[in-house]
Amino acid sequence: MVSVEFDINYDNKTLKAVCPEKLSTPIHVRKSPDGFIFFEVHVEKGKVPGDLSGKYTSLDNAKKAIQDYLNKITPSKAVRREAFGKDYEERKKRNATEPQSKTS
Repeated sequence: MVSVEFDINYDNKTLKAVCPEKLSTPIHVRKSPDGFIFFEVHVEKGKVPGDLSGKYTSLDNAKKAIQDYLNKITPSKAVRREAFGKDYEERKKRNATEPQSKTS
């Protein structure tokens, strides 16, 4: 199970989900603009994933759907790229500190 940080505000009827292991940007849930009781998922960059598109009757239902979605997806390209970059820099530092054998 992936660790997801949920910031739920029941007064403003909003939810923010952050999962740095899988996504580089947070997922937001807001009240639907159509005036009914439904909630919709929004993302800062790109399109809403198909598994999360649609309307939810409560913030808790949307939270459960986001948790299930994040448990089953692979890390995004941005997250993998960032992890590879950190690993590369770490290896580069480690190799720079190791003494080079001098062969004549």
